[in-house]
Amino acid sequence: MEYDLDAMDMDVLNEAHTLLKKRWPEMVEGYLEDVHMYIANIKAGFESGDKQAVASSAHPLKSSSNGMGVIGLGEIAKKMEYDAKEAIENGGNIDHLQALVPLLEDALSRAEPKLRATLDDTT
Repeated sequence: MEYDLDAMDMDVLNEAHTLLKKRWPEMVEGYLEDVHMYIANIKAGFESGDKQAVASSAHPLKSSSNGMGVIGLGEIAKKMEYDAKEAIENGGNIDHLQALVPLLEDALSRAEPKLRATLDDTT
């Protein structure tokens, strides 16, 4: 499966920005901090072979990314979450998902400047 690492839903992003107004910078900074933490937790889950850690970190990564309009990142996290949950239920392997980690990081590196650019207008 191919992922659009640049995919962003600007309507979702603009709607959130409009609703949050002056709290928007706090939301963006919190989101970015959390994303870095979730990705670190996913990496740690792969290192320790902990499928639950991968699934548990991919879920909020998916949800928060989609809520911020960062669709490319959300889609990759969705694949990780669902495949890790399936592996937990069926005793499967998640090694193939580790190849998605660099895609998560790439999608984040593409989205972060776009999100930070919105911080200039908090009115």
